[in-house]
Amino acid sequence: MPVEMLDNGVTLKAEYIVGLSVLATAGLVIMWGMFWHSVAKSNENIMDILRSPSFFKTVTVMGVIAATVVLSLAGRVEGNITGAILSGIAGYVLGQLSGRHEADK
Repeated sequence: MPVEMLDNGVTLKAEYIVGLSVLATAGLVIMWGMFWHSVAKSNENIMDILRSPSFFKTVTVMGVIAATVVLSLAGRVEGNITGAILSGIAGYVLGQLSGRHEADK
């Protein structure tokens, strides 16, 4: 049973990484279930939501975050690269919000 060594000296067993991956996946599934439940209750047109550019942006951001976390926990991506990816996503999201706020003015 291989043990992963992280930069800060913490060891993670393969079972622990698998458990965290399953937990992250379950969280995403629950979140999507809640989203589609809300869509069904609001009587919105599902095709309009699926065609929306913001829907694809949200799906992409969630996928990149989930993949980055799992790869980081598995020791496949270094901590500084993980930080760079996550800070890039945060900057993108905040930039999108800032752009909308400026357009509203």
